[in-house]
Amino acid sequence: MFGTAGRKIDENCNQGCEKVEKNNLLNKNGKNAKKILCRRCSSLIFPPNSIKLVDGEKHNLKKMSLHGAANNGSESIELWWKTTNEMDFDTWGCQTVDGTKALMCGDCEFGPFGFRIIGASETTFFVAAERVKYEG
Repeated sequence: MFGTAGRKIDENCNQGCEKVEKNNLLNKNGKNAKKILCRRCSSLIFPPNSIKLVDGEKHNLKKMSLHGAANNGSESIELWWKTTNEMDFDTWGCQTVDGTKALMCGDCEFGPFGFRIIGASETTFFVAAERVKYEG
């Protein structure tokens, strides 16, 4: 489903990171145990058991807003869902925000919740584990 018709939009959702317990995020395969959703509109970003978690790769990311347009500061983030396969995503969008290839919700355009690095041989996608919500 594309768009947000019929879904509740959380206009007051947190624009920054919300601490998560890393051990609660993973299944026995070391992948996401739950659905990973947009914090604002609950669109599915990743289905369960589809992506690996990495810790310690520090990147600075602008705080989230609609279209990533607000000038509301940034945060240093170290806990990421990481993939090189865009087909792992259920829905996502991309915009350039302050020179960064930012990942946004493909339905409500809230973000950035992550970023991508386009390399010579592959593209790497990073989704901040503390900027999404979990279900299931």
